[in-house]
Amino acid sequence: MKVAELVRSRRGSLSPLKTKVLQYLEEHEDEVFPNYDRELARSLGAKVSALNWTLWWLHRNGFIDREEADGKLYFGSRRAVAQLRSRMGLTKHDPFQRAKANAERIRARMGNVSVLELLDAVRGPWD
Repeated sequence: MKVAELVRSRRGSLSPLKTKVLQYLEEHEDEVFPNYDRELARSLGAKVSALNWTLWWLHRNGFIDREEADGKLYFGSRRAVAQLRSRMGLTKHDPFQRAKANAERIRARMGNVSVLELLDAVRGPWD
């Protein structure tokens, strides 16, 4: 299945407000909008709380992106948020980067550690 078809089929299951918000964000690819933005809610004809929940839902399901800057949380299309990150020098961090680095240090020092052998050594004869 082509990506465009998959996205089109996923969008077909969106509520009218989610569709309207997603379309608005994609049309404004050079703008990001703060959490609880009253003006955006007014321009879309939605309550602020409904808009905020919709933004979180769209982000959680991978339709849009978000970034924290200057102590505020901003939502926008993927392109708009990527532009914000590049202009502000923000980088998206891999949450497992530190764990991967620690694992590599352990492997370099100890070799490949077998977890099963380690557990067998720690168990002891308590039968």
